[in-house]
Amino acid sequence: MKGLSLQSKFVFITTIAIIVFMTIMGYASVQREKNILRAEVEREGQLLGETLAIPIINDLIYERLGLVEEGGLIDNYILEVFNRKDVDLLYIAILDEEGRVVSHNDITEYGKVYTDPLTQKYIKADNTLVQQFSKNDHDALDFGVPLSIGKKRWGTLKFGISLEKVEHEIISTVKKIFLLTLFLIGFGFVIILFLSRRFISPITQLANTMEKTGADYLDAKVEIKGDDELAVLGERFNSMIERIKQANEEIRKTHEKLVQSEKLASIGILASGVAHEINNPLGGLFNCIQMLRQNGDNPEFREKYLSLINEGLDRIENTVNKLLWMSKKTDHSPVQVNVRSAVDSVYAFLEYKFKKAEVEFSAEISENLFIFVDMHDFQQMLLNLFINALHAMPDGGVLKVRGYEAGAAVKIEVIDNGCGIEAENIGRIFDPFYTTKPTGEGTGLGLWLTYEIVRNYNGDISAKSEPGEGSVFTVSFPINGVKKTL
Repeated sequence: MKGLSLQSKFVFITTIAIIVFMTIMGYASVQREKNILRAEVEREGQLLGETLAIPIINDLIYERLGLVEEGGLIDNYILEVFNRKDVDLLYIAILDEEGRVVSHNDITEYGKVYTDPLTQKYIKADNTLVQQFSKNDHDALDFGVPLSIGKKRWGTLKFGISLEKVEHEIISTVKKIFLLTLFLIGFGFVIILFLSRRFISPITQLANTMEKTGADYLDAKVEIKGDDELAVLGERFNSMIERIKQANEEIRKTHEKLVQSEKLASIGILASGVAHEINNPLGGLFNCIQMLRQNGDNPEFREKYLSLINEGLDRIENTVNKLLWMSKKTDHSPVQVNVRSAVDSVYAFLEYKFKKAEVEFSAEISENLFIFVDMHDFQQMLLNLFINALHAMPDGGVLKVRGYEAGAAVKIEVIDNGCGIEAENIGRIFDPFYTTKPTGEGTGLGLWLTYEIVRNYNGDISAKSEPGEGSVFTVSFPINGVKKTL
C-alpha cells in the first residue's frame, strides 16, 4: 500500500474489512442453516421411526401368533411408507434380533444378515440412534429404531434419509448470501466513498494546502465546511497562517531595522574618512575666499579662484552624496555589475582608512568580470568585508581581493594577513550581534548582513582562518543569479 493516498487506503481497507466481515457472517449463516436443516431432518426421521414402530410391532406380533400371513402385511406397509413423497427415504428395512432382514423395500435384501458394526450397534441399543454417512456423493442420515415392548425385543427398524435436498437448500442459501454480500459491498463502497470524501478529503485538502504553504507563499487558505472537528482544524490552520504572516512581517521589519543599523554603524566608521575628504577642500575654499577679498577686483584673478571654489564644492557635494547614498533604503534592483569597478569604488571610499592603518591594498580582478546583483547590496557587502579586514590588522598589513570565474559561479576572495579567528569562534562569525571587538567598537551585524546579502542572491560565503596568520573570506555568486523574494 506504499504510495497510496490516505483516501485510497481508507477505501481499500474498509472494503476489505466489509468483504472479510461478510465472508465470516456468510459462513456462520451457512453453517447455522445447515445445522438447522440437519436437525430438522433428524427430528422428522425420529418422529417417522417412532410413528412406524407401533404398527410394525403389532404386525410382528400378529405374524408370530399366526393371525396374519408372515411378511405380507409388513411388506406392503414398508413399501407404502417408502413410496411417500414427503420423506426422501433411501431405504427402509426391518431386522430381527440377529440382524436378519425380514422386510425391505428392495426384495433382493430379504434374508440377508447385516453384521456391520453400525447395525450391530442398532440391535443392541434400547434407544433410537442416528448416524451420518455418504451415499452417491451426498450426505445421508441412518436411523436405528428398536422394536420393543417393555423388555421384549421384536427387532429393529432401520432406514436412511437423504440430505440431498438439504444440500440444495444450503447451496441456494449460499447463492443468496453471495448476492447479498455483493449488494452490501457495492452499497458499502458507495457509503465509503461518501464518507472518505466527507472526512478524508478535507484532511487531504489540508495536507495539500500545507505542502503549498512555505516561507515565500502564505496566501493559501483552507476552505471551511460545516462546524465539526475538521472545520475547527481548518480554522486553526488558517489562523496559524495569519499568525505566521504577521510574525514574518515583524521579522521583515526587524531585519530592515538591523540592516539600517549596520549601515549607520558603517557610516560612523567612515566618519573620519569623510571628515578628511571634506576638510581638505574646505581649507582650500577658505583660502580662495581670503585671496578674493584681497584682490577680487581683478577679473582674471577672480575667475581663477571662483573656478577653484567650484571644484572644491563639487568634491564636498560628491562626498556628501556618497554618504547619503550609503545610508538610504533602496528597492534592490539587480543589474550587471562590473566587479573590478565596484571593488575600486569601495576602496576609494575607504582609501583614507587604509592609509591611516598602513594597510596595503591590491586587486587581482579581470576588467570583464560581471555578476548580476544590486549595486548597493554588493558595495555594502564589500564595505563590510573591508572594514572587518581593517579591524583585523591594527598594526598594518596587506589586503588582497581576487575575483575569478569558477564553473557557473563568480568567486571573490578577500584575503588579509591580520590576527585571524580562533577555531571555536569561526562557526559563529555570521551570527547576528556576535563580535569579538571591545564594547562600543562594533555592532556584531557586519558579517551577518554580508551573509544575508549573499544568501539573498542564491550565493554562498565561507571563511578560513588561522590565528596569527590572517583570514580568507570567499564569496560565490551565480553568474546569472536571481534574487530571492523576502
